Amino acid sequence: MSKRVLLVSNGHAEDLAAAEIGAGLKALRPDLKISAFPLVGLGKAYERKGLPSLGLKKLLPSGGFAKEGPAHFIKDLLAGWGPLLARQIAILKNQRPDLVIAVGDAFVVALCGLFVKKPLIFIDGPKSVKIAGYWPLEKWLMRRYCSEIVVQDRETASYLQKEKLPARYLGSWVMDYVPLTGEDFGIEKNKTVIGILPGTREEAFDNLGLILKVIEKMAAQSDKDEKFVGLVASTLDRQRLAKKMTEIGWRMYETLPADLKRGVTGMLVSPRGTAVYLAEGKFGDVCVRSDLIIGLAGIANEQAVAFGKPVVCFPGSGAQTTPRRWQEIRKITGESMAVLSGKPEETAAAIWKILRDPAKMSEMSRIGRASKSDWGGTDRIVKLALETLG
Repeated sequence: MSKRVLLVSNGHAEDLAAAEIGAGLKALRPDLKISAFPLVGLGKAYERKGLPSLGLKKLLPSGGFAKEGPAHFIKDLLAGWGPLLARQIAILKNQRPDLVIAVGDAFVVALCGLFVKKPLIFIDGPKSVKIAGYWPLEKWLMRRYCSEIVVQDRETASYLQKEKLPARYLGSWVMDYVPLTGEDFGIEKNKTVIGILPGTREEAFDNLGLILKVIEKMAAQSDKDEKFVGLVASTLDRQRLAKKMTEIGWRMYETLPADLKRGVTGMLVSPRGTAVYLAEGKFGDVCVRSDLIIGLAGIANEQAVAFGKPVVCFPGSGAQTTPRRWQEIRKITGESMAVLSGKPEETAAAIWKILRDPAKMSEMSRIGRASKSDWGGTDRIVKLALETLG
């Protein structure tokens, strides 16, 4: 009889990581019956990998970041989190896998441990002792329910091992699901490219609006010989994006077939004529082509610096872009990510100061590359899962 594997994840980045693990298992063991259960969002990452999803496909306001404050938790409650959780528990109770691979935080461990009660490999995505230690409840849950714990850095593995927990570091997995095609989007080599990462959650539309205000100020502050263009790594709904552009006074244009072949799927133009290109499904290529990135995202900011790109961020809309969250991420990225504040013109001036300082740019790039130097964690996780299955 074919063995069954259940993938459970609770966030966009977690979906991507779990889907990559699932695809790796499927490639090596086509006989496995693999199903996926995304707890947050639509689970599109699983669909792209051809993995059947049990998810209920409901978006909550916090996007999985309710822990960032009571206001976000209350919004989720009002949006139906309670009934959603009850339905998710019912689905989990009906599963009979031979192995569970959970990607996320201790909440996922609790759900899988309490309601599936099968061998559990826990991929601890967000946690690192570089940011904060583990609560006693988190350690209790992992000790009680986890067969294996895979963490994102050696320091965290060492910490948990001292707590007599089955933790290990297998390298970084977050870079493994970022494809590169070599696309340069047809942008002239003499142009400075400002990559834009607005995020993937509901607040991404508002955050893109905030970033575009900074882009406009950058255009106003640029010298005559400084040619730059914005490049958005977008997963946003185009109709809603067009509506947002109208609200802030920008226009969204479709691109010519030749531009589409180069990966440019649209163009945003400000009242002053500042152009920003849209690139859908090309996150890795956007990072590689960019000189500097304005990122109001979570794990995508960490990935961008790992490509050696200086990243700047500032407080935005939503639970993922709070000052507290930026300081947490900066404990992972180090000084490769600059946390800015102030009015759009002040932020723009700070960005130009970084761009005009080659030594600063080079140092930020070096620190970023070192933050995730050991790629290939996904293959090692797949190997661990197959060994656990037997």
